[in-house]
Amino acid sequence: MTRGKLATVVLAIALSMAQSSRPRSASPADEVIAREKAAFDAWRRQDKAFYDDYWASDMTEFMPGSPRLTTKQEMMPGFAEMSRRWQLGPLKMIDPKVRFYGGVALLTYTEDVTGSYDGQPSHYSGKVTMVYVKQNGKWRGVHYHESKD
Repeated sequence: MTRGKLATVVLAIALSMAQSSRPRSASPADEVIAREKAAFDAWRRQDKAFYDDYWASDMTEFMPGSPRLTTKQEMMPGFAEMSRRWQLGPLKMIDPKVRFYGGVALLTYTEDVTGSYDGQPSHYSGKVTMVYVKQNGKWRGVHYHESKD
């Protein structure tokens, strides 16, 4: 092999390795799933400031056992107490799917949750739907619906 051909081969290999070692940007679906996982981690840290930013001002949720729709304005004053009572283990997100409708993302998945409530062990699985809207360049939660299996 001539020096010119060898140099071309070496350059091609080096460029290929450089491209494969670059961090890949996350897909929009990966961004939404990462945001959901970050919210779960913030709950575990009892990070009220995260949730104040994460939830859009018109955020609502339906939770198992709750007789009605709850708003962000109702949830935030009791956040510290509720996150203290619900001590959660790591999130097990099973088969997450994200669909997009313009600036709206619909995340659905099955969850498996362990932890404790008021010091008593707790474990349940359920179905989750989280609706996100893209505001000022980031995904913010506008509606959460959870149902136990």
